[in-house]
Amino acid sequence: MPPVPPKLSRSDPGGTIQQPAAPTTAIVGIFIILLLAAIQYAREFLLPVVVALLLFFVFVPLQRRALRIGLPGSLTAAALVLGLLVGIASIFFLLSGPVMEVANNLPEIVRDLTARIEAARDVFLAIIQNFRAGAENDIPQLRPASAIEEATNGEEEEDDLLMNTLSGALLYLTETPAIVAQVIFALVLLFFLLSSSDLIYLKIIQSFDGFAGKRAALTALREVERNLGGYLGTVAVINAGLGVSIGLAMWALGMPVPLLFAVLAFLLNFIPYLGAVMGIILASLVALLWFDTLSSMLLVAGVYLLLTSIEGQLITPAFLARRLRMNTALVFLSVAFWAWMWSFLGMLIAVPILVALRVIAEQIPQWRIFANLLSGDPVRVIKGARKAD
Repeated sequence: MPPVPPKLSRSDPGGTIQQPAAPTTAIVGIFIILLLAAIQYAREFLLPVVVALLLFFVFVPLQRRALRIGLPGSLTAAALVLGLLVGIASIFFLLSGPVMEVANNLPEIVRDLTARIEAARDVFLAIIQNFRAGAENDIPQLRPASAIEEATNGEEEEDDLLMNTLSGALLYLTETPAIVAQVIFALVLLFFLLSSSDLIYLKIIQSFDGFAGKRAALTALREVERNLGGYLGTVAVINAGLGVSIGLAMWALGMPVPLLFAVLAFLLNFIPYLGAVMGIILASLVALLWFDTLSSMLLVAGVYLLLTSIEGQLITPAFLARRLRMNTALVFLSVAFWAWMWSFLGMLIAVPILVALRVIAEQIPQWRIFANLLSGDPVRVIKGARKAD
């Protein structure tokens, strides 16, 4: 089918183009595919930009309060960014020793963990064989005959697992300079955003026509700042409290490097649903290596699960605004999508991006339907609708 020619103006004898043809479904689909590919390709650039924008909405209220008491905006921005830099550098410095020790002992750790998992599997298989045989007093051998016959293959698989683990660890170590560069870039961008926040707001407002449009733009910016900044600030404080609690609990239980568990709990709790599961699995694996009894491992996993459950079921619902609760299905899809796009770091910022989209969509009348879809609130009765008999 030949393409539809553009519409021509009736009033213009020269036949100038009046309005371009509407984009077809195929063009929109191609645009979405190219956009997703561009976002994934530009991950190293876009990730620090998104993080800086999210942090901007967290700290801009503090910067505005400092301006009200007479402090220069640039000085306040420098103090906030410097505080973040010192905090991040301190955490990296405190964790550098344990992380390097783990990296040096990684082959032994992998072998020990593999041996313990193999032993647990053999015991489990022996229990199953004992149950099937119906023997009540005879205790079978821990390693079944099939496992003995495949011992050589098992050793080769263990060597392959060790090599894959070492190559993965070396890959992360080689990416460390790039991560440091992204952190510095995000902090520098955050400084410029904070120091020129009033100018940025002014330029955005000036881009709208009429007093009503400018007022609506200012109201939208304030609403995004209040809701998104309040959400991120509240979640960060709650996660920090959870990290401190888990760190103290791991220290009381005798776990190694409790500070590492505190930092991981703080970061993983930004990932809904999956973050707590990942933390429990990691703590259980470390406890399996560190302790000799199964009860100790179960105690560590149970304490981690208890603390995350208290945070998720009691503390977060009590402090987080009800109007910012999200659709759980879309939250899970968002986490999975950004994990596919930007790996682990994408999982950390998936929910803040979703909250930002909802807050922005609530301020645009044409996007209200999308905002209602993201909302986790109960269904609202539409005004003017007749009540059901």
